[in-house]
Amino acid sequence: MNPLAKLLGVNEFNQWQIHWLPDNPVLVLSALGFLIPLALWFFWTSLNRVNSRNRKLLLFSLRLGTFALLLLILLKPELEFRKSQSLKNSIAVLLDNSKSLSIKTKSIGDEIPRIDLIENTLDANASYLENLGKDFNVDYYFFSDEINKVSAGAVENVYRPHRPYTDLTLAFDGLVEQYQAKSLQGVFLFSDGADLTVESGEISRNLVEQLKKLGSPVHTMQAGSNEGFKDLAIEAVSASDFGFVQQPMRISLTVFSSSLGNRNIPLVLKEGDHILVSKIIEVREDTKRLEVELEFTPVNVGKKIYTLSLPKFAGEFIHTNNEREIDINVVRDRIRILHLNGRPSWDSRYLREVLAHNPKVDLLSFFILRNLGDDVEAPVSELSLIPFPSNLLFDDYLSSFDLVIFQNFKYDPFIDKKYLDNIRKYVRNGGAFLMIGGDISFQGGGYSRTPIEEILPVNFSDSSRTFKDEAFQPVLNQEFSRHPILRLEKDLNLNINAWQSLPPLQGINVGLFPDKNAHVLAWHAEGKELPLLATGKFGKGRTAVLATDSVWNWNLRNVGGGGSGRYFQKFWNNVIDWLIAEPETRRLQLESDKERYREGEQALIKLKLLKKNYQPAVGVTAKLTLKPIRAKLDKQTDYDLKTDEQGEAVFPFLPDEQGFYSAQIQAGLEAESLTEEIMFSVLKDTAEFEKPLVNDTLLKKISEITDGSHHLLTGSDDLSGYRFANPDVQVKSYSRSFSLWDNWWAYGLVVGLLVMDWYLRRKSGLS
Repeated sequence: MNPLAKLLGVNEFNQWQIHWLPDNPVLVLSALGFLIPLALWFFWTSLNRVNSRNRKLLLFSLRLGTFALLLLILLKPELEFRKSQSLKNSIAVLLDNSKSLSIKTKSIGDEIPRIDLIENTLDANASYLENLGKDFNVDYYFFSDEINKVSAGAVENVYRPHRPYTDLTLAFDGLVEQYQAKSLQGVFLFSDGADLTVESGEISRNLVEQLKKLGSPVHTMQAGSNEGFKDLAIEAVSASDFGFVQQPMRISLTVFSSSLGNRNIPLVLKEGDHILVSKIIEVREDTKRLEVELEFTPVNVGKKIYTLSLPKFAGEFIHTNNEREIDINVVRDRIRILHLNGRPSWDSRYLREVLAHNPKVDLLSFFILRNLGDDVEAPVSELSLIPFPSNLLFDDYLSSFDLVIFQNFKYDPFIDKKYLDNIRKYVRNGGAFLMIGGDISFQGGGYSRTPIEEILPVNFSDSSRTFKDEAFQPVLNQEFSRHPILRLEKDLNLNINAWQSLPPLQGINVGLFPDKNAHVLAWHAEGKELPLLATGKFGKGRTAVLATDSVWNWNLRNVGGGGSGRYFQKFWNNVIDWLIAEPETRRLQLESDKERYREGEQALIKLKLLKKNYQPAVGVTAKLTLKPIRAKLDKQTDYDLKTDEQGEAVFPFLPDEQGFYSAQIQAGLEAESLTEEIMFSVLKDTAEFEKPLVNDTLLKKISEITDGSHHLLTGSDDLSGYRFANPDVQVKSYSRSFSLWDNWWAYGLVVGLLVMDWYLRRKSGLS
């Protein structure tokens, strides 16, 4: 090797090898096996006339050498010089850093966190691992559902149980990828085996495949045991993300118990401090898990936080899993509307069609087909199948309705006047009320100086004439052009055109004067003395008046003229949405970009503020208060947000702890204080505590599959008995190649041999 390397000037290389690179192996093999032997045979027979045996052998040798060189050129040999060096084999040390390692376990008569067993073992074997690093590359990894390499010196400072999920399959996927091009001779796996993807006693097929791909022994170091493990836990909860108000909801859960003996234990479901359901469950020593179902009925809409809790017993190894919070968005199943109509008409017919065909509406409608003054030549007792249920409607069930509509309805003699005060209280507490015009509505219905007049956005005048029957084109109040009720089209110009395209109305109630806080959205063509559509607030509720009984023209006449009734339906849907205060109709709107965030994920709180006329409130400062729901007052944080030209503001927020948060916004605008509140959650990653047991079976199977060993840690363990194969692994760092055929001396030698062969043949008298 050395003389050849010196000759070629490549002394730095320590290995060499010849490579054959023929273009056509079939041609080379044919020449070697048939053509060349045949040619040499013909050549040898042609030398019969040469008398000198030595000359004969010389000529044959020249021809043989020529063919050998030609064959060498066809084989295209290359001489490769390589510089190779020995590579260290690797040992991987996998340290479980999931939250379950914080659970206590019994060790030599004491109770310590499982992670302490691992840390104590690493400390006790520091010199062994250091010496192992002289012969091997000892690589340290933290793992849970992934692996992260860490330097040996940093393990002591940064090793802690904080990861929320354990998946050994994913961890070994990453390990196999790390050592695809490396020589791994063994693995130390420090873990409690609490893999959340498999049940106790099982091992996934994918994990088995990854262990076989690894091709190295895995020695499993078990941190903790289940001996004397005492715990009571809510292990799994199943509940819908949303529910319907006044409709039963069901929550399913699994209760886990260990070493608690036989006892009866209360399971409680609470909303805040209010107990909704309490159930006694029977815990038995021979049964680890119990399936439990709870049922309750939400009574209010909104995002609700419910708490499931079990008692905490002395001596439990972990108390975190005795309680679980869940959030459920309680919504209306359907919008419940009570519709009372005093007289059949086209207007009532078309409104009822809109309400009855709206899938969101649950309609209860009453039509008065006759009045006491009608001459029907029959006793009153025979004109009704049942009495009008005024007591049920306006006493027992009034609060269950989202909206009450009086359409051209005279309450006397169907409703006792005392029930009008119930309607006033209903609206003040957050209900919605709409009065639609006609000749027996407003003053014509006897509502002057009653609780109904008090809640409406208009006042009544004493006048002998209460209804004006003539055609007119409504005039919109441009100040409220962005009001949700008037929004037939999203684009402002298209919206104006839509209103102008509607047919005229017929008839309007007169003698109505807007209250000082009323918002008049449309008038009669004669001016502001004749309000057509007005809205207002009373207490927590919303009210509106529509002083005509001819809106049906926007449907029938539009359709008759070749158009559609889309705007008619849109108008009534807008009225309903505004009256029941749907979120998009509120002047102060608050939302988060998500309802649930992961730990460490940034939340975005979005604010939108509108004036009374629903124009953007520009440059207004609002106060945002953020706090964990279960925290004390001193945990809340206040921020000032200023709205932009669209009346909007965005606030990025990074929660500093897990759990449920409330975000409340308060803004003072136009002598009015507006407040909105939302809730969002930062996920409590407690899955590690839902299955708190050590999975020793899984750890034993891992070591068995890989021809490793399993060991239960005590904290003072000696690992020096573990030995690993250390084969010599050579790796090429760089190389250099020389061609043995594509050069001048190879072709020159062929030509030289042929010339000498020709010369000697001529001298011997051969042609």
